[in-house]
Amino acid sequence: MTSNRSFPVAIILGAFIIAGALIARPAVGTKTTSIGQGDIGVVDVYSLVDILIMSEEASQQRTDFETQSNATMTEYEQRLIGIQTQMSTISQDDPNSGQLYAQYQQVTQQIQQATNQINESYQVLLANQIADAYKTIHAAVNEISDDQGYTFVLATRRGADLVQTSSLTGVTQEILARPLVTPPEAVDMTEAVRIHLGLPTLEEITAEAEAAQAAAEAAAAAQEQAEEQEAVEPTPATEITDE
Repeated sequence: MTSNRSFPVAIILGAFIIAGALIARPAVGTKTTSIGQGDIGVVDVYSLVDILIMSEEASQQRTDFETQSNATMTEYEQRLIGIQTQMSTISQDDPNSGQLYAQYQQVTQQIQQATNQINESYQVLLANQIADAYKTIHAAVNEISDDQGYTFVLATRRGADLVQTSSLTGVTQEILARPLVTPPEAVDMTEAVRIHLGLPTLEEITAEAEAAQAAAEAAAAAQEQAEEQEAVEPTPATEITDE
Protein backbone atom coordinates (compact mmCIF):
# COMPACT_ATOMS: atom_id res chain seq x y z
CA MET A 1 0.00 0.00 0.00
CA THR A 2 1.12 3.47 -0.75
CA SER A 3 0.78 6.46 1.43
CA ASN A 4 2.47 9.31 -0.39
CA ARG A 5 0.66 12.02 -2.30
CA SER A 6 1.42 10.57 -5.72
CA PHE A 7 -1.46 8.19 -5.29
CA PRO A 8 -2.33 6.45 -8.57
CA VAL A 9 -5.28 8.18 -10.17
CA ALA A 10 -6.56 5.03 -11.87
CA ILE A 11 -8.67 4.09 -8.86
CA ILE A 12 -9.92 7.64 -8.51
CA LEU A 13 -10.90 7.83 -12.17
CA GLY A 14 -12.60 4.47 -11.94
CA ALA A 15 -14.96 5.88 -9.33
CA PHE A 16 -16.16 8.58 -11.71
CA ILE A 17 -16.84 6.73 -14.97
CA ILE A 18 -20.13 8.46 -15.63
CA ALA A 19 -20.32 9.78 -19.16
CA GLY A 20 -22.04 13.11 -19.16
CA ALA A 21 -22.12 13.44 -15.36
CA LEU A 22 -24.23 16.49 -14.54
CA ILE A 23 -24.12 18.88 -11.61
CA ALA A 24 -27.22 21.06 -11.76
CA ARG A 25 -28.25 24.00 -9.64
CA PRO A 26 -31.39 23.47 -7.58
CA ALA A 27 -34.52 24.79 -9.30
CA VAL A 28 -35.82 28.10 -8.00
CA GLY A 29 -39.56 28.08 -7.28
CA THR A 30 -41.64 26.48 -10.03
CA LYS A 31 -39.66 27.89 -12.95
CA THR A 32 -38.72 25.30 -15.57
CA THR A 33 -35.50 25.75 -17.54
CA SER A 34 -34.42 24.07 -20.74
CA ILE A 35 -30.84 23.65 -21.89
CA GLY A 36 -31.36 26.30 -24.51
CA GLN A 37 -32.40 28.84 -21.88
CA GLY A 38 -29.42 28.63 -19.56
CA ASP A 39 -25.64 28.89 -19.59
CA ILE A 40 -23.60 25.69 -19.41
CA GLY A 41 -20.28 25.33 -17.60
CA VAL A 42 -17.81 22.46 -17.27
CA VAL A 43 -15.61 21.31 -14.40
CA ASP A 44 -12.79 18.75 -14.39
CA VAL A 45 -14.11 17.05 -11.27
CA TYR A 46 -11.59 14.25 -11.69
CA SER A 47 -8.51 16.46 -11.34
CA LEU A 48 -10.03 18.28 -8.36
CA VAL A 49 -10.73 14.94 -6.66
CA ASP A 50 -7.11 13.98 -7.33
CA ILE A 51 -5.92 17.14 -5.61
CA LEU A 52 -8.09 16.55 -2.54
CA ILE A 53 -7.04 12.88 -2.34
CA MET A 54 -3.37 13.88 -2.46
CA SER A 55 -3.81 16.63 0.12
CA GLU A 56 -1.89 16.59 3.40
CA GLU A 57 -4.96 15.63 5.43
CA ALA A 58 -6.04 12.72 3.22
CA SER A 59 -2.47 11.48 2.84
CA GLN A 60 -1.99 11.56 6.62
CA GLN A 61 -5.16 9.53 7.13
CA ARG A 62 -3.81 6.81 4.84
CA THR A 63 -0.39 6.97 6.50
CA ASP A 64 -1.95 6.55 9.94
CA PHE A 65 -3.99 3.61 8.69
CA GLU A 66 -0.92 1.94 7.23
CA THR A 67 1.13 2.54 10.39
CA GLN A 68 -1.51 0.85 12.50
CA SER A 69 -1.91 -1.98 9.97
CA ASN A 70 1.86 -2.56 9.83
CA ALA A 71 1.98 -2.74 13.62
CA THR A 72 -0.74 -5.40 13.60
CA MET A 73 1.00 -7.45 10.92
CA THR A 74 4.37 -7.13 12.66
CA GLU A 75 2.87 -8.58 15.83
CA TYR A 76 1.55 -11.59 13.93
CA GLU A 77 4.85 -12.07 12.11
CA GLN A 78 6.82 -11.97 15.35
CA ARG A 79 4.55 -14.63 16.82
CA LEU A 80 5.09 -16.76 13.73
CA ILE A 81 8.86 -16.35 13.90
CA GLY A 82 8.79 -17.36 17.56
CA ILE A 83 6.92 -20.55 16.73
CA GLN A 84 9.28 -21.31 13.85
CA THR A 85 12.24 -20.87 16.18
CA GLN A 86 10.77 -23.32 18.67
CA MET A 87 10.00 -25.82 15.90
CA SER A 88 13.59 -25.68 14.68
CA THR A 89 14.93 -26.67 18.11
CA ILE A 90 12.87 -29.82 18.62
CA SER A 91 12.62 -33.10 16.75
CA GLN A 92 9.51 -34.37 15.03
CA ASP A 93 9.22 -37.07 17.69
CA ASP A 94 8.90 -34.47 20.43
CA PRO A 95 5.39 -34.53 21.97
CA ASN A 96 5.20 -30.73 21.62
CA SER A 97 5.85 -30.72 17.86
CA GLY A 98 2.21 -31.34 16.97
CA GLN A 99 1.02 -28.52 19.19
CA LEU A 100 3.59 -26.13 17.77
CA TYR A 101 2.60 -27.03 14.22
CA ALA A 102 -1.06 -26.39 15.05
CA GLN A 103 -0.11 -22.99 16.46
CA TYR A 104 1.89 -22.27 13.31
CA GLN A 105 -1.11 -23.03 11.10
CA GLN A 106 -3.40 -20.95 13.31
CA VAL A 107 -1.16 -17.86 13.18
CA THR A 108 -0.67 -18.29 9.43
CA GLN A 109 -4.43 -18.28 8.98
CA GLN A 110 -4.76 -15.22 11.23
CA ILE A 111 -2.20 -13.41 9.09
CA GLN A 112 -4.19 -14.14 5.94
CA GLN A 113 -7.44 -13.01 7.54
CA ALA A 114 -5.81 -9.83 8.88
CA THR A 115 -4.34 -9.09 5.44
CA ASN A 116 -7.75 -9.44 3.77
CA GLN A 117 -9.41 -7.26 6.41
CA ILE A 118 -6.74 -4.56 6.08
CA ASN A 119 -7.10 -4.50 2.30
CA GLU A 120 -10.90 -4.22 2.55
CA SER A 121 -10.67 -1.50 5.20
CA TYR A 122 -8.18 0.44 3.08
CA GLN A 123 -10.57 0.36 0.13
CA VAL A 124 -13.36 1.65 2.37
CA LEU A 125 -11.12 4.46 3.62
CA LEU A 126 -10.22 5.44 0.08
CA ALA A 127 -13.84 5.27 -1.08
CA ASN A 128 -14.89 7.53 1.81
CA GLN A 129 -12.14 10.02 0.94
CA ILE A 130 -13.28 10.13 -2.69
CA ALA A 131 -16.93 10.54 -1.64
CA ASP A 132 -16.05 13.37 0.76
CA ALA A 133 -13.93 15.04 -1.94
CA TYR A 134 -16.79 14.90 -4.40
CA LYS A 135 -19.22 16.40 -1.87
CA THR A 136 -16.80 19.25 -1.24
CA ILE A 137 -16.37 19.91 -4.96
CA HIS A 138 -20.11 19.61 -5.59
CA ALA A 139 -20.88 22.25 -2.97
CA ALA A 140 -18.23 24.61 -4.34
CA VAL A 141 -19.48 24.18 -7.90
CA ASN A 142 -23.01 25.08 -6.86
CA GLU A 143 -21.81 28.18 -5.04
CA ILE A 144 -19.79 29.38 -8.03
CA SER A 145 -22.50 28.50 -10.55
CA ASP A 146 -24.97 30.57 -8.53
CA ASP A 147 -22.58 33.53 -8.53
CA GLN A 148 -21.65 33.28 -12.21
CA GLY A 149 -25.09 32.43 -13.56
CA TYR A 150 -24.51 28.89 -14.80
CA THR A 151 -27.67 26.79 -14.96
CA PHE A 152 -25.97 23.50 -15.87
CA VAL A 153 -22.47 22.30 -15.03
CA LEU A 154 -21.09 19.16 -16.67
CA ALA A 155 -18.26 17.10 -15.17
CA THR A 156 -15.71 16.53 -17.91
CA ARG A 157 -12.02 16.59 -18.72
CA ARG A 158 -10.85 18.86 -21.52
CA GLY A 159 -8.34 18.04 -24.22
CA ALA A 160 -7.29 14.89 -26.07
CA ASP A 161 -4.11 14.18 -24.07
CA LEU A 162 -4.92 11.01 -22.13
CA VAL A 163 -3.15 10.50 -18.80
CA GLN A 164 -3.37 6.70 -18.66
CA THR A 165 -2.47 4.94 -21.88
CA SER A 166 -0.70 1.78 -20.70
CA SER A 167 -3.83 -0.37 -20.46
CA LEU A 168 -7.18 -0.75 -22.18
CA THR A 169 -8.98 -0.04 -18.90
CA GLY A 170 -7.01 3.16 -18.34
CA VAL A 171 -7.64 4.45 -21.85
CA THR A 172 -11.34 3.62 -21.60
CA GLN A 173 -11.61 5.47 -18.31
CA GLU A 174 -9.84 8.49 -19.77
CA ILE A 175 -12.17 8.62 -22.77
CA LEU A 176 -15.32 8.21 -20.67
CA ALA A 177 -14.07 11.02 -18.44
CA ARG A 178 -14.50 13.32 -21.49
CA PRO A 179 -18.20 13.14 -22.37
CA LEU A 180 -17.84 16.62 -23.92
CA VAL A 181 -15.27 16.45 -26.69
CA THR A 182 -14.87 20.16 -27.33
CA PRO A 183 -16.06 22.25 -24.38
CA PRO A 184 -15.05 25.92 -24.81
CA GLU A 185 -12.26 27.04 -22.51
CA ALA A 186 -14.32 30.07 -21.53
CA VAL A 187 -16.90 27.91 -19.73
CA ASP A 188 -14.33 25.83 -17.81
CA MET A 189 -14.90 26.47 -14.09
CA THR A 190 -12.19 24.08 -12.83
CA GLU A 191 -9.66 26.76 -11.91
CA ALA A 192 -12.33 28.89 -10.26
CA VAL A 193 -13.42 25.94 -8.10
CA ARG A 194 -9.81 25.13 -7.18
CA ILE A 195 -9.17 28.70 -6.07
CA HIS A 196 -12.52 28.84 -4.26
CA LEU A 197 -11.51 25.78 -2.22
CA GLY A 198 -7.99 27.10 -1.63
CA LEU A 199 -6.38 24.04 -3.20
CA PRO A 200 -2.87 23.86 -4.69
CA THR A 201 -2.37 22.77 -8.29
CA LEU A 202 -1.53 19.20 -9.25
CA GLU A 203 1.88 20.43 -10.37
CA GLU A 204 2.56 21.97 -6.95
CA ILE A 205 1.51 18.80 -5.14
CA THR A 206 3.63 16.65 -7.44
CA ALA A 207 6.68 18.89 -7.01
CA GLU A 208 6.29 18.84 -3.23
CA ALA A 209 5.94 15.05 -3.18
CA GLU A 210 8.99 14.60 -5.40
CA ALA A 211 11.04 16.97 -3.20
CA ALA A 212 10.02 15.05 -0.07
CA GLN A 213 10.88 11.74 -1.73
CA ALA A 214 14.27 13.06 -2.84
CA ALA A 215 15.02 14.34 0.67
CA ALA A 216 14.06 10.98 2.18
CA GLU A 217 16.27 9.10 -0.28
CA ALA A 218 19.19 11.45 0.37
CA ALA A 219 18.83 11.01 4.13
CA ALA A 220 18.69 7.21 3.76
CA ALA A 221 21.78 7.23 1.53
CA ALA A 222 23.68 9.40 4.00
CA GLN A 223 22.72 7.10 6.86
CA GLU A 224 23.83 4.04 4.91
CA GLN A 225 27.13 5.67 4.02
CA ALA A 226 27.74 6.61 7.64
CA GLU A 227 27.05 3.04 8.76
CA GLU A 228 29.40 1.62 6.11
CA GLN A 229 32.15 4.04 7.09
CA GLU A 230 31.72 3.17 10.75
CA ALA A 231 31.96 -0.53 9.93
CA VAL A 232 35.31 -0.22 8.08
CA GLU A 233 36.99 2.15 10.51
CA PRO A 234 39.44 0.30 12.81
CA THR A 235 38.62 0.20 16.50
CA PRO A 236 41.14 2.30 18.47
CA ALA A 237 43.57 0.14 20.45
CA THR A 238 43.26 0.29 24.20
CA GLU A 239 46.34 1.82 25.73
CA ILE A 240 47.89 -0.31 28.47
CA THR A 241 49.72 1.55 31.20
CA ASP A 242 51.88 0.23 34.04
CA GLU A 243 50.58 0.97 37.44
